[in-house]
Amino acid sequence: MLGFRKRKQIETGNKEEGRQLTLVIDDEMGIAKEDEYVFRYHAKRLPNLIENQVSIELLHAEHLEEGISIVALFRNTLPSSFEIDELPILLLDGNNIPSGRKKLSRIDLPTFEPWTSKPVYLNFFPDELFGEIDTSAPLRLVFQMNPIDAIQAISREAMEQFSPGAWQQVMRTNVATPPVGEDEFNMMLVAVEKDETRVTTTLLLRNGYAHDLNVEQLPLELMSGEEVVGLTTIRLENPVHSKHAYPISVTFENVEGDGPFTVRIKRS
Repeated sequence: MLGFRKRKQIETGNKEEGRQLTLVIDDEMGIAKEDEYVFRYHAKRLPNLIENQVSIELLHAEHLEEGISIVALFRNTLPSSFEIDELPILLLDGNNIPSGRKKLSRIDLPTFEPWTSKPVYLNFFPDELFGEIDTSAPLRLVFQMNPIDAIQAISREAMEQFSPGAWQQVMRTNVATPPVGEDEFNMMLVAVEKDETRVTTTLLLRNGYAHDLNVEQLPLELMSGEEVVGLTTIRLENPVHSKHAYPISVTFENVEGDGPFTVRIKRS
């Protein structure tokens, strides 16, 4: 038997380019009456959109057992219905620094009708966050419009070489950094962790070429100012894929010096 989805359509009073947005709440969302008033309040007070625009407004965030749960209001002034898949969004802190990244899919979002606003519930899991999140501080959601280098998948053994903080810094740096140039290969220092005489560095090898690059081994120097204080050679288990950033963790032993440290490819 075919059924019809029950829903409430509430005029928000906001006129966008002379037309009014409609707040749509499907009954299957199970939204309590008092929460409905909250959505109506936010839908009315948010700034107007221009025509052919979409926005996602964070209304509430709270901690889960693992990750955080977010309530948002998705608004659009598009002329026809649409679906979203593989759309990246960023969670920003009060200083507009990325604190998390998530790709929205059809599982996360419903179909959107034109000129509507609709509540959306999202979970950011630990592997989508770049560190501890203070949900009482100002947070906001934005669509990630800038292109980035994709982070290359690595083995579980290679992942275990990164500390949680270093890996979070990999994700944060990658989101905030423009892609490497066409036909360019470079190495970016992401994080430095010092433990007595050992220095562990986190690097991104970035390949801007249209083909994979084999980097079987790479001699590296650890620098403290202008002085070489450590030497090592890394061997990669896979080629660096085209248009990807390959994360590696490199440890230098018996280092004398307090830094600040940098890493460079050893000069011949």
